[in-house]
Amino acid sequence: MAKKIFKISVPLILIGIILFIAYDTYQKTTTNNTNPIIVIPSNASIIIQLNNVRGINRLLKSYDICKQLQSIEKIQKITKQADTISNFFSKNSHIFSSNQLFISLHKVSANKHATLFCTTFNNEINKNNQKVINLFCDDFTTSTYDNQTIYFSKKISKYFSFKEDIIFYSENKMLITDAIRTSNENTDNLLDNQLFADCYKTISKMADINFLINYNSLFSLGDIFMNPSSKINSFSSWAATDLKFKDNAILTSGISSLNSSINNFTDIFRNQKSQDLDIVKILPENTTQLFAISFENQQKIYNAKNKILQNRNEFWNWNKNRKLVFEETNIDFNEFINEVNYEAGIFNASVKLSPDKTYTYFKTKESIRATSMMQGIITSSLNYKDFVINKVTENNLTANLFGDFFDAKTMFFITINDYFIFGRSTIALEYIIDNYVAKNTLSKNKSFKKLKSYISTDANIFYYLNPGKTAETLKNKLANPEYFRYNIDSITKFTALTMQISSTKNGSLHNLCLFYDNEYKESIKEEWYFVLDTSSTMNPQFVKNHFTNEKMILIQDNLNQLIAINASGKKIWSMQLENKLLGEINYIDTYKNNKFQALFNTKDKLFLVDRNGRLVDGFPKELPTTTSLGHSLFDYDSNKKYRIIIVGDDNILYNLDKKGNRVRGWKYNKTANRINQKPVHFLVDNYDYILNSTGNSTTKLLARNGSDRVVFDNVKSFADLVKISNEGELYAITNNNELWRANVDGEVDVTNLENLQDKSKILAFNGGYYIGNNKLVSYTNKINNEKWEITLDDEIISIHSIYEYIIILTKTSLYLIKENKIVDGFPIESDGYFNIADIDNDRKINIVTVKNGLLYNYEVAN
Repeated sequence: MAKKIFKISVPLILIGIILFIAYDTYQKTTTNNTNPIIVIPSNASIIIQLNNVRGINRLLKSYDICKQLQSIEKIQKITKQADTISNFFSKNSHIFSSNQLFISLHKVSANKHATLFCTTFNNEINKNNQKVINLFCDDFTTSTYDNQTIYFSKKISKYFSFKEDIIFYSENKMLITDAIRTSNENTDNLLDNQLFADCYKTISKMADINFLINYNSLFSLGDIFMNPSSKINSFSSWAATDLKFKDNAILTSGISSLNSSINNFTDIFRNQKSQDLDIVKILPENTTQLFAISFENQQKIYNAKNKILQNRNEFWNWNKNRKLVFEETNIDFNEFINEVNYEAGIFNASVKLSPDKTYTYFKTKESIRATSMMQGIITSSLNYKDFVINKVTENNLTANLFGDFFDAKTMFFITINDYFIFGRSTIALEYIIDNYVAKNTLSKNKSFKKLKSYISTDANIFYYLNPGKTAETLKNKLANPEYFRYNIDSITKFTALTMQISSTKNGSLHNLCLFYDNEYKESIKEEWYFVLDTSSTMNPQFVKNHFTNEKMILIQDNLNQLIAINASGKKIWSMQLENKLLGEINYIDTYKNNKFQALFNTKDKLFLVDRNGRLVDGFPKELPTTTSLGHSLFDYDSNKKYRIIIVGDDNILYNLDKKGNRVRGWKYNKTANRINQKPVHFLVDNYDYILNSTGNSTTKLLARNGSDRVVFDNVKSFADLVKISNEGELYAITNNNELWRANVDGEVDVTNLENLQDKSKILAFNGGYYIGNNKLVSYTNKINNEKWEITLDDEIISIHSIYEYIIILTKTSLYLIKENKIVDGFPIESDGYFNIADIDNDRKINIVTVKNGLLYNYEVAN
């Protein structure tokens, strides 16, 4: 299933590394007319033929993409070795006049791989092989295998041997003995393998590097690196390609020979014309992996797939299941295949390549007719945004039609433009629908558009991986993750690794591409999403988890269930409340032991909950009276002597301690007008002030003990809540469309401000004012005479600030603005409930937002 598709990723990533692996220990030898290919054992996974060894170091330093690959630690070491090998061949050019070096990678045991290096030397000048060996080392010992001498150097841990004017060496003795046996037996020679020989003839001798791939051996080799291993066999045999460098791409292009029988997956596309992959117009923009096939005759593809099953002795079980499905549901795969129309595939839409976000698909000639044929397996249906999500009993339809590459156990499907798209849950398919409706598709992705100048989506087999987004996942799935160490910020610009295979008259055309987008800036990345039982109408809250030193996310759904989620998106616990939680959730260190508890209130109770979801002794606590607002939490001197302020429905402020008991000495006098927001504490010149806002002339500032500290004269009636700037200035919009400002000295200023209306949204920040009117947000700074404006997608609901960002909510979206520009990747869809913090201590902020009953976590790049 998805593991098999991932299995393709590892060898292809490995290819990117092996492209440079020519440089570990080095060779010498001139060429007469002998081809070193004849000593390379036939189980080679990859053969790199360097045709200009002396210039390989300059070649690798000439292109931006090669420089960027230095962010991978292994590539750094290889590049240094490239300098050494180039210098070695240059220094001994009279001996190694061929200027060629062959490097082949082999699986030498179940858990071990090794590299073989071979080249030719001028044996007319150097008739004594020991003199050639001495160019490498001077401490060799000898042994014999198959009447041929093997030299070993302990100093450099290498084994050497010769075949006429060919010298070959490796760190693995078994590989050297295999090479000796290969060179002595004509039947084992790669050039006697007709499929290899035919495609090898097509390589360009003008290319600096030829790249020869044995896919089946490469996937077998991949088992060594993967944990757990995932077997792929019978995919394709040899392909011979020429490798080219460009500043932002490494490309290989070449052919594999025509196989007269159907032994491999690629063989089923013989004489099948490839088609454009229109699925990219539907896939989500953040698709991280895609394995797609296209064809013109679906029946021939289906029959050829079954032929491979027969070769593997797997057809009987498959056919037995086909008959059982037909008996139980009346759907016959043999008939249904005729409804398919030239495209099928499997894809993933998560950076973690999560099985929950693995999908399969195929295109039909007419989706209504195809759906009617599937009625026997459809058990239920529901509507979502004018699309129908169906649940089926047969959860492997795509794999049954096209093979186990498409095995993903997907039991729900939707249809979009005659495409049947299968997912593991209704939520997974709602995600596809949301992105499609919002036109956030892969075809519109800026980096993918650039990639298309190097590739074609017209291919029988098309594989796409975004290595920059999935690198950490790929690394963690390796048996030894340290083997693939890299700088994560540098690797994000590697936005595509692709493989395309298309049938030709005489075989198949193979194209590989590693693409580097130097303009790519990942400003936002979807880390995970969490499915709520219902939607939520509260902002997600963050509570410090002293055990992990990360932040828990707390959110209450519309069934009043309070849910705790960790920074990885996993549910920790839940608590059923009787009523809706009001306002914010704060965290406090009740016992002053650096262990934190969550503090919140409902309309009549105060709660204190520990990190495991357990109530602290004495809680919940009855409030002095009912309230319609969330509490305020103050820690005036940062000494954990907490004060909790509750706005009663009786319009009185109640001052409680951390145990929920009323504090003595509280001198608050009830105001005549309704308090319309929770009190806010702030400091100016080290003096404490508590804003007690009523929306009109009774708004005032209190002291710690609740007594009046500042009372304002001639206060206007406000059209919105009173806010406090970072400088401690109060401001609000009056019902007369004026800007009211006041300071802690009691001074008031009422002025006219351009574009200000009574329904405007306003924020004082960056020395000026951000004003939102309908869809227009504008900024005015009279001191610097600075103005700008941006038109958004919908009516502006609110404007906020955090760190260096401006956050703007519209009816449907959330915008992030920095330096007067919308940050790349925004807007994102939101129901209007969100929060922002660095939840996992990686120095990157996270936006956690509610959308369509899901809680999404996005990471914003620095």
